[in-house]
Amino acid sequence: MLKSIIGCSGNIKALRQHRVHQLEARLQAGPKWQENDLIFCNLYRNFLHPYRLYLMFNKVLDEAGIPRLRFHDLRHSAATILLSMGINVKVVQEILGRSRVSMTLDIYSHVLPGMQEDAAVKMSKLFE
Repeated sequence: MLKSIIGCSGNIKALRQHRVHQLEARLQAGPKWQENDLIFCNLYRNFLHPYRLYLMFNKVLDEAGIPRLRFHDLRHSAATILLSMGINVKVVQEILGRSRVSMTLDIYSHVLPGMQEDAAVKMSKLFE
């Protein structure tokens, strides 16, 4: 199921399909079902054990032919990609949930030199 969510371009559609699967699981679980208002959970709607999540994550990486990495590396990769796409650092800071933009700038400053060059080129073209 996780593979179909990741591979789906329509995230809303994928989440709706996931919800249908959860409702089916609820019927199968019967009285063992626990309503914890979770999106990703075990078969009984309870919290996923961190090691189970780790195994699922590695399985997805293996299926996609991506080298193993830590789950937290996804956060760093997403921030780096967003900044390299020219997304405003304040927006990236908010997505990451950081309290200060300075922390985001300190951690991801390695991405910024290329962005500075791009800004200089754009400014130069403005005055041509």
